[in-house]
Amino acid sequence: MTYLTNCTLPEEWLEQIAQQGLEFVPEMIRTVINTAMQIERQKHLGAGPYERTAERQGHANGYKSK
Repeated sequence: MTYLTNCTLPEEWLEQIAQQGLEFVPEMIRTVINTAMQIERQKHLGAGPYERTAERQGHANGYKSK
């Protein structure tokens, strides 16, 4: 399947949408929201996961499944 080169979605997602239809969309939304929250957390803390910097503003406890 051929896709436009200016598309901002990763090609793996486009393939899954093509194969599974709209059933994949909730999973895609979950992934986007979780990634956005991780980026926000890193900005707030001033460091990435397992990163030690002088600018670090705090600590994060990690994740667990609900």
